[in-house]
Amino acid sequence: MIKSSIELLAEPIGFDIANSNDITQSNLFNGLGRGFNTYNKENFDMQLCYVSQKIDKKAEKVILALAEFIKLNNDN
Repeated sequence: MIKSSIELLAEPIGFDIANSNDITQSNLFNGLGRGFNTYNKENFDMQLCYVSQKIDKKAEKVILALAEFIKLNNDN
């Protein structure tokens, strides 16, 4: 299977962005959110299911911790 350059660079770019600032990091999540929200409900849920099965424990830790902060921010 031939992979595009973006597929090959996704993980290294993610690592670099993690070592960047909060604006760059939030831009990454904002772009992901904008893209995921172009799916209809069924495809959105299915894609998140697929992603959840392929992320590693380090990514899971970050996403769950971010979700907790989002909940706290929304409560205030």
